[in-house]
Amino acid sequence: MTDDRRSPSGGWREVYAEMGVSTAHEPDSLGCPDCGDDCPRLRTATYWCPTHGTWRVAAG
Repeated sequence: MTDDRRSPSGGWREVYAEMGVSTAHEPDSLGCPDCGDDCPRLRTATYWCPTHGTWRVAAG
């Protein structure tokens, strides 16, 4: 395992914090694949559409 204190990429947390970006894999909302409405994220890859219900992001 690489020691973060000695790794050239050890300061990635500070860089991401300065950039104001998230390290989360999925965004907080996505467009519904059926109607395009904005759907908030419920869990890691599960989203909620008021019209179509829950849906999951599948690996493509």
